[in-house]
Amino acid sequence: MINATHYVVDLETMGKGPKAAIVSIGCVRVEHGQIAGSYYERVELDYSMAIGGEVDASTVQWWLQQSAEARAEIDGSQPGTIYLATALHSLAQFMGEGQASPDHILVWGNGSSFDNVILRGAFERCWNSAPWKFWNDRDLRTLLAIFPEAKKAVEFEGIKHHALHDALHEAHQLCHALALMKAAQAGGAA
Repeated sequence: MINATHYVVDLETMGKGPKAAIVSIGCVRVEHGQIAGSYYERVELDYSMAIGGEVDASTVQWWLQQSAEARAEIDGSQPGTIYLATALHSLAQFMGEGQASPDHILVWGNGSSFDNVILRGAFERCWNSAPWKFWNDRDLRTLLAIFPEAKKAVEFEGIKHHALHDALHEAHQLCHALALMKAAQAGGAA
């Protein structure tokens, strides 16, 4: 598994459900246990909502309590905010640059029912299929429960709730967990 091509995805959204409106996408490619590339886009909220993305009041209130730096990434004040369909097309291209075919791309979200589910739904609402197979959805939270040392080994750098900074942090945790898994497998083979 350590030699697979992994993509760690982190979304910032304005909702919690499977149709949550996406406002930024961060993704980090991991190959052979190392960070191999990253992708980040801010997404226009109006367009996310126009194609069926949902907003809920509790998430908006939660965002109002976050740091000014985190809010600036999702409030539309930064240059370079793009349409969701454009961001998804670019993300699919980024995923296509890795060493794996779509059948072998592993996509990690921090929880089994949030990032991957919302992202797959957004691809479908934009009349595209996701660039990975559903059976390759992976849950980082579960892996880190199995290897809690990996979670503790990585100190957060950057702005919390910035999609790329969160994805990078989670990718570093994934790399540590994969190394621990490899060591455990090697120890069991002796």
